[in-house]
Order: sequence, then C-alpha cells, then structure tokens
Amino acid sequence: MTEDRRVPEELDAAMRRALDDNPSPSATEVLEAAERLLDKVLRSECENRSSALDLLTVDALMTHALEIAARDPKLLETFPELAMRRIAAE
Repeated sequence: MTEDRRVPEELDAAMRRALDDNPSPSATEVLEAAERLLDKVLRSECENRSSALDLLTVDALMTHALEIAARDPKLLETFPELAMRRIAAE
C-alpha cells in the first residue's frame, strides 16, 4: 500500500495564499504565515465555517515549517521548540 501524500486542492490553495505564492519559503517564513493566519482565526472567534479551513491550513503550515527545519541540521536543534512557543503565544 502506498501512502497518498497529496494535499487536497482547497488546502493547497489556502497554503499558497498564506505564503503569498512563495514557491520556496524558509521554515521561518512558513511559521510566520501560520502565525498570521492563526491570529486572523482567533480574532474572528471561529464564528464562521471558513475558520475550519483556516485552522487546517495553520496545522498544515506548522507541519510544513517543521519538515523544512528537519532538513537543516542547524535548525533541527532549536526550531521545533521555537515554533511551538511562538504558536502557543498566539
């Protein structure tokens, strides 16, 4: 059985929008996009249906940021904790 790692089209589009269509963002840029989007969701108090896609997008962006950081030995040591602290501060 092969794992299907394709991102659903709507989620992929939301991630690209959050990243301003940057095709090669750094881990920090992805983390910043997740923070901005989470801030938007929290300001809306999750009162509308689009908040669900936004929250899924935040989750996907955080995962992507950590995946990028995992490829860089310099970031691997510190980035995961930094990312979690920053997102928790929201």
